[in-house]
Amino acid sequence: MNFIALFFLLTLSFAQNLDFTSSEIRYYGYHVLHDWVGVSTNISSNVFYDSSSKTGSASVKVRLDSFDSKLYSRDSNMLYYTNAIDFPEVVFESTEAKVVDDSVYIQGDLTFHGVTKKIKTTAHIELNDIKRLSGSFQIKLSDFNVKRPSLMFIAIEDNMRIEYSFKSTQ
Repeated sequence: MNFIALFFLLTLSFAQNLDFTSSEIRYYGYHVLHDWVGVSTNISSNVFYDSSSKTGSASVKVRLDSFDSKLYSRDSNMLYYTNAIDFPEVVFESTEAKVVDDSVYIQGDLTFHGVTKKIKTTAHIELNDIKRLSGSFQIKLSDFNVKRPSLMFIAIEDNMRIEYSFKSTQ
């Protein structure tokens, strides 16, 4: 019986939920006439890491209306084109996460505008006193059936870069 208790305690010491107290997601938009960045720090995440198997899982949600590009009309336009009333959140659920040295190879499902697509991303991770996870990936708005707005009859670029950064002092 003591062996079972010891095994349970050892398992708990290797597996942990990471509570990220400071998170940020940025999207980068591009148009012939200008580029911009929309930023959200209002992110809900649940990240689990098992140091013995060097695997993990993640669930991340961000509301579209939490992004700020420093221009109200652009943010309002983004909410209109992404149909944020019907699809208010972007959700990522990992299906696989493997840590190798200071990198995490992550695969999962990204749901945006009512469409779910598989994505892959590589993140940089620090698991010392301050835990950090950061990385990026690209999406195509057309893959998620998002009609692209136009300025002077020229649509914004289909490709968008997404950057994420999570930090915890836990």
